Amino acid sequence: MRRNELPDTCLSVLASTGQLIIIKKGEHGYYPTDWDTGNRAENREIADTHNKRRGISDIQETAMIAGSMFGWTLPGASPQWYLDNAKYVNSNTTKGHIKDPVLSAYYPFNDFLLRYEIMGKQRLYLPMSALPKELMGADAQFVMQPDLVLGMPVMPVTATFGDNGSCTIQLEDGSYTAEREINAEYQITARVRVGNAEFVVGEHPKAPDRFVTWERNCQNDGDGPPNYYRGHYGLDRAAIIEDFSERVSAEHQRLHPAPERNAGKERGEAR
Repeated sequence: MRRNELPDTCLSVLASTGQLIIIKKGEHGYYPTDWDTGNRAENREIADTHNKRRGISDIQETAMIAGSMFGWTLPGASPQWYLDNAKYVNSNTTKGHIKDPVLSAYYPFNDFLLRYEIMGKQRLYLPMSALPKELMGADAQFVMQPDLVLGMPVMPVTATFGDNGSCTIQLEDGSYTAEREINAEYQITARVRVGNAEFVVGEHPKAPDRFVTWERNCQNDGDGPPNYYRGHYGLDRAAIIEDFSERVSAEHQRLHPAPERNAGKERGEAR
């Protein structure tokens, strides 16, 4: 499941009564659950814990609520709609470390920390280029799944700042999957879906061109294996990550030309 897609089910709390409920994708209304405690705060904690464990963000939950109440074809029933309507706040160069999601390891970084306002809440993101090769590389055990915010693939994170100004970054749940996917001997290290298209980054240390970006048509693939095509190959990791971002942004602009014009201005400000 991608972060800009709907889960099959999620937990939520009924606004009027505080009841813990189950929402099912594509179905109107909601279902009660035996986990309900009768206490709004406790129910909210249960919903948050359950959804987080399954990699479901609060944006996805909000989209599920909108779909169950007002219809699944409306814009608000898509998580991507909230990301397309984000407001750029600012960006600051930040030094610190990124925590490995599984291992007790920290990797240094020195890059922009981006701030956007989404659903009335400020959220933090890292550029794809800020991810160390230990987390996004041929030897990594993860596939990165960035958010597509205003047409730009960026990694959702949380940040903890120390008294000395140092910063510890953690990837948000759902922004990565602990798996290995190989295509033509290239390890897939990142992917993001834009409409029916999906774009990926791959790495093969022994290939003449170590890095590649591909796309595929998710509708054409159906339930079969991914059929990647239009490969852009290169030796420079930074250039390939930039190519990945440009391909994703171009497809987003093709599908949503008006929002993307504003996104271009904000990306310029972020630099």
